[in-house]
Amino acid sequence: MMYNAIDLYGIIAEASNIRGGKNPEYTKEDFFKIYPQFAKQNEAGEDLIPDVVITAYVKLAHACISYNRYNDMWNTCMSLFIAHFLTLYLQTLSSAEDSVKKIINAGLAKGVQTSKSAGDLSVSYDFSIIANDFEGWGTYKQTAFGQQFLTLAKVVAKGGMVVW
Repeated sequence: MMYNAIDLYGIIAEASNIRGGKNPEYTKEDFFKIYPQFAKQNEAGEDLIPDVVITAYVKLAHACISYNRYNDMWNTCMSLFIAHFLTLYLQTLSSAEDSVKKIINAGLAKGVQTSKSAGDLSVSYDFSIIANDFEGWGTYKQTAFGQQFLTLAKVVAKGGMVVW
C-alpha cells in the first residue's frame, strides 16, 4: 500500500502522541470563577497577586496544556496548573521594603517538615523528597493543586511512540 506525504504525516503525528492545534480562550476571569481566593486584595485594596503575574501564568498554561490532549478536562487542568504556580509564587512573596535576608528566605526551596520541638525550638525539613524528584514531576507534588493536576495529566498521558 502506498501513502502520500500528507497521509504519512497524519499517521506519524497520531503515533507520536503529539497533539497540535489551538486552545480555546481561557482568561484570568475564567480562572477567578473557579478559584476566587486568588483574586484577593490587601488592606489597601491592591491585588495580592499582580495582574502581570497572573497573566504570565495564564499564558504559560496555554503554552503547556493542549486542549486537544485534555479535551473535557482542559478547563480544570488549566485552572489547577495556574493555581499550582500561583501558590508557589505566594510562597515566595515578599515586598521591596523587606530586608535582603527576608527576600532571600522567601525564595529558598521549602522542604517537607519532618519534625518539630517546642523546647529550644527545633524544626527539621527533608529536601530530598523534592530535590530528587526533578527527574519526575518536580514541584507539582508541593501543592494540592499540583497533585490534582498530576492525577489528571497521568490519565491522559501515554508515552510517545516511534514509527520505523
